[in-house]
Amino acid sequence: MMTQTSQQKQLPNVIMSQRKGNAIIQIKDEPLVKTRPQYPHEIIQDHSMMMFQQLIMKRGRAALRSKSLNVFRNALNVEIEIITLQPSDQFYLEKVLKAIFDGLNKHVIYDDRIINNAQVWLKQANKKYPNTIIKVALEDCINGNSISFNCKLPCIEKKEAVVYDIGGVLTPSSQSIVEQKTIEQALKKHASNVSGNTQYDICHMLFCTHNDTKDVDNMFMIYINAIRRLGLFNHSSNIGIGMYKRHAKPGEEQTIINLLSK
Repeated sequence: MMTQTSQQKQLPNVIMSQRKGNAIIQIKDEPLVKTRPQYPHEIIQDHSMMMFQQLIMKRGRAALRSKSLNVFRNALNVEIEIITLQPSDQFYLEKVLKAIFDGLNKHVIYDDRIINNAQVWLKQANKKYPNTIIKVALEDCINGNSISFNCKLPCIEKKEAVVYDIGGVLTPSSQSIVEQKTIEQALKKHASNVSGNTQYDICHMLFCTHNDTKDVDNMFMIYINAIRRLGLFNHSSNIGIGMYKRHAKPGEEQTIINLLSK
C-alpha cells in the first residue's frame, strides 16, 4: 500500500469543452513525455521498420545534397503527406510519423528535438496508381532552407525492439506507467463535457513546456494513447494529426488538444 500510494501523482487541472462540434482539452501542467523501456540485454529491431527508415534516410540525404545543404540544426517544421489505398485502420499515423522521424534523425536532422511543428495527413490514392507515396517536406524555421522528397513505400509503423535472449523481457518505465494512468484519469474525469459517442478524425496537440529538449513526438505519444482509450479519436477514419512545441515560462506550462471532425 505504501508503494502504491507513493507512486500516485496528483491529477492536473483539466478543462474540456466543445466549440462548433470540435473538442478542446486544456491540461494545466508541464507536458509529460513517453520514455523508452529499459533494455537489459541485446535487442533485435524489426527488419521491415529498419529498411523503411533506411530508405527514408537515403532519400532525405539525397535531397540535402541536391541543394548543397548540411544537416538541419535549427528549429524545424515537418509536413508529411501519405497517399495510399491502405485503410487507415491498418496503421497508426503517429507511429508511421515516428518511424519517419527516426529515419531522419542524426542523418538529415541533427536531433529530432529541434522539431517544433509536425503534421501528417492521410489522403486516398487513385486506384489507377495503387502504390503508396509518402511525401516529406522539411523547413528551417530560422533561415527558411527547405527540402522535400517522395518515397514509394508502404506505411510502416515504429515498433518496439525485441529482446534477443530467450525469455528476456523489456522493462517499462514505472514512471511512464504512473504518468499514463494519471493522464487517463484526469481526462476521464472531464470526458462527460464532450457529447457522448463522439469520435473525431483529426487531432492537433500544442505543448507549452519550459523544457525545450523534450521531443514533440514523444510528448504526443503519451497523450494520444489516453485520447484513444477514451474513445475520442476514431482509428478507422483518422486522416490527420499535428504536434507543436512552444517554450513556456515556469507556471505557464500546459497541453492543448484540439479534436476535429472531417
